[in-house]
Amino acid sequence: MNYDSAPNLILVKTALDKIRDQEMLQTAREGKAIATDSIIFTQDTATNAAVVTTVIGGGGYFAKRLDDMGPNVSANVKAPAPKTTLIAQFDKNVPVSKNFMADQQHSAVAKSIRQQTRTWAATRDRNAFNVFSLGFTTQLTIDGVPLFSNSHVNENGDVVDNLETGALADSTLNTTVVSLRNQLAQTGVKVGYEPDFLLTSNLNHKNACAVAKSVLRSGTGNNDQNYFSEYYPGMIVKYNAFLDDTSTTAYFVGARDHGVIRFEREGFSSELVDWKISAATGGPDAYQYLMRAREEVDSIEYSGLVGSTGL
Repeated sequence: MNYDSAPNLILVKTALDKIRDQEMLQTAREGKAIATDSIIFTQDTATNAAVVTTVIGGGGYFAKRLDDMGPNVSANVKAPAPKTTLIAQFDKNVPVSKNFMADQQHSAVAKSIRQQTRTWAATRDRNAFNVFSLGFTTQLTIDGVPLFSNSHVNENGDVVDNLETGALADSTLNTTVVSLRNQLAQTGVKVGYEPDFLLTSNLNHKNACAVAKSVLRSGTGNNDQNYFSEYYPGMIVKYNAFLDDTSTTAYFVGARDHGVIRFEREGFSSELVDWKISAATGGPDAYQYLMRAREEVDSIEYSGLVGSTGL
């Protein structure tokens, strides 16, 4: 079979892409958080090499009146200076031996593509979860303070605290959930955020499941119902191993559509370059399987998130 021209070259590319796509599906596991998770990260798209974002807030609650012809009252809203998020490019070229292709030795080629696809998934997740990992220190929001801080100032002028401490346990998780529910949005309003996820390190995942998902209250010798599993069954417990690289104790509680956003400019894609092209440019007689993606994750605002150092 001639692999140097269509349609056989197309068949080879299709076979490799199928391996790539199947491997990407394998990255999802029960309890494991990944960058494409729409609950852990608010998902959005980018149309350029940079995304300019701002938030609009202030104005407080709706005015209450009983007269039919009251004055026309407009909310006093404002926006901070925009935040610019530069979209990163991720790329890798995988050489595929011409002889392996010609002799249909696809086993070795398939292993290589699987490994590189897993490497991309790991690269993507490491980049994304660094936003949470560094949220206590260098990862800033639009108001110029760390993502998890006791000194956020919303656009209504209120000071907002979304930073907690203490090892993950029944009482400290309750404190974190209460903080989320009481959190003031950019409008200065207690909008009623509810916990949709509890995110932990890999090491702390088992403990998190015991605290939040056990039938009975964790850490006690009585038969009390577990408040979290009883009243918040929809609060998923997830982990990511890259969080362990910075802290094994930190944990995060958040609501959907929170302020950490993943901007995707170009989804993960691939292209197979013919071996003749590389040979003509002085390279080895090998196909080049080009793997590319463009995206970035950034903390735009604190809204809908509370983080604890776990210490």
